[in-house]
Amino acid sequence: MKFFLFIAALFLSIPAFAEQGRFFEALYDVPVMPGLEEVPGEAMLFDKPDGRIASVVAASKTLEPAAVAGFYSVTLPQMGWQKTTQNQYVREDEQLSMEVVRKAPLTVVRFTLSPR
Repeated sequence: MKFFLFIAALFLSIPAFAEQGRFFEALYDVPVMPGLEEVPGEAMLFDKPDGRIASVVAASKTLEPAAVAGFYSVTLPQMGWQKTTQNQYVREDEQLSMEVVRKAPLTVVRFTLSPR
């Protein structure tokens, strides 16, 4: 039962994301989950002929790591990302990895984008 409530909460948060339309500064095609805040000064972006290399960090005092991972496992495929392994996605010639950890009192997520 808890699992179904979790999934329902994820789907209910997607419309909130769509209304906000917030994306990461250096990953302009990866949405910021409602409840996450991008950590200022942590974004890195290199745009080179072989592809983009980027990294962003976001944190939340209220979200649990499972909720963050669940949100992105639903949202990223809707944006063309294909899940390859846990917290690893590919799209065209790019690879996106996500690390979600709990560093009390925060949940911290780091996205890293690199060429495939």
